[in-house]
This record gives sequence, C-alpha cells and structure tokens, in this order.
Amino acid sequence: MQALLVDDEVVAVGALKRRVNWEKYGVDEVFTAGSMQQAKEVFEKEKIDFMLCDIEMPQGNGLELFEWVKIYHPKTECVYVTCHPEYEYIRQALRLGSADYILKPIDYAELDEILSRLVARLQETRDIDRIPEEIVEKLAAEETLQKQDDAVHVARRFILEHIQETIYVEEIAEQVHLNAQYLMRLFKKETGMSILEFITNERIKLAKELLVRTDFAINKVADCVGYGNYSYFTRIFKRYTQLSPKQYRQKNGGA
Repeated sequence: MQALLVDDEVVAVGALKRRVNWEKYGVDEVFTAGSMQQAKEVFEKEKIDFMLCDIEMPQGNGLELFEWVKIYHPKTECVYVTCHPEYEYIRQALRLGSADYILKPIDYAELDEILSRLVARLQETRDIDRIPEEIVEKLAAEETLQKQDDAVHVARRFILEHIQETIYVEEIAEQVHLNAQYLMRLFKKETGMSILEFITNERIKLAKELLVRTDFAINKVADCVGYGNYSYFTRIFKRYTQLSPKQYRQKNGGA
C-alpha cells in the first residue's frame, strides 16, 4: 500500500511522515508533494491508495486536486489535514467523498483512528465479488442500441467492461487512439455528458440492477460498482434516484 502527503508546508509534511507509524497501516512507501502539480506527477508514476492533503495551497487547492483524482484515480481515498475549520471547506470535502477531515495541529490519536478505519476498508474492497454475467450482458446490450461516433461507442463499451475497476481517461483514449482532451470534448458533444458523468450514471444503473436482482449487502454493491467509500456511494445514489440504496431495494422488491 502507498500513501501520498500533500502540503506546501515542508515542516508539516516532514512531521507527518516522521511521526506516523506507517508500517502499522501496511503502508510500504510514503510519497510527498508540495503542490497540486507535484501531486499529479506522483500519481502519473505511482499507484496511490490514499492521500493526506492540505486544502489551502498555491497553484491549485486540495479540493481541486481531489476533484482531479476522482476522475483519473477514483479508487484513491483522501483525508484532509488542514488548519481551516470553516463549514464551507468541510461541506465541500464531504461532498467530494473524502474519507475524513482532521484539523491542525494534528491529534495523532485521532489520526490513528481515522487511518485504521480507512485502511481496514481499503483491504476489504480488494477482494470484490464479480458482477453476475447476465447483468453485465444486459447493460452491454443496451449500449449497442446507441448510435454515436465509433470512438465514443468504443469508449462507452470499454467503460462498461471495466466498470468495477479504476478507469483512467488516458486508458480509454488509448483504446480509441485519440488524445484524452479531444476524446473528452467529443464524448461530451456526442452524449451530452462528460466521461465522469457517464461513468457515474452507469455505476448507478448497475447498482440498481444489483440491488434488485441479487442479495448482495449494500456495502458489497458499492464495492462492485467501484465505490470503496460506502457513505459517498449512498450520497451519489440518492442524488440520482432520490432514494437511499435500502429504500430503492425495498421499493423495487429486491432481495
């Protein structure tokens, strides 16, 4: 497991890296970054399981960074470590699906509890049950009815085939031999939604199928559709359906 510490205060990063017993959480390597750009460079080279991130930084703040991470590295969890207790910051952090939020100066006992819960959840999601094949085939059949640009069609199919996994825009672009930025513009033009919106929409459609047609526990459904953060999955599901996953299952006669 690998972690990333993002803070423009060098002393703060050094203290955090030094004082936390990372081996306790199964972390093999801890990377550091002093800005959003440096963090992106780390993500390009390494698989980061979770990051501890400041909010106020030069050249792009921590909220903007996590929005970017959710597009390109959706499996990565985030804990905000900041000196800003303002409600608006907390609200935005939770809206983005951050695992937690801790204020500076850091209470290391509190951080230990946060990291213990986070790592336990990450380990649980590594062994995910496969989606029943008939459900995958149903969604794929619906996709064949769409009449769109060939590149967009291939991109959509690729997303459906890898919906349980971390999906990178660059990886999709490679499948259709297009520049990632051009593909995003083309996808939006052809479908009326961004690639991230499409991925979210398809994950919610799949979640609805699983809730009705399987007896999977709701946290397992969240894992199966690519959401390791159960509370974030619940918020997104309710935003799309106006019902909680449990309410949707009950209303539609699920197991």
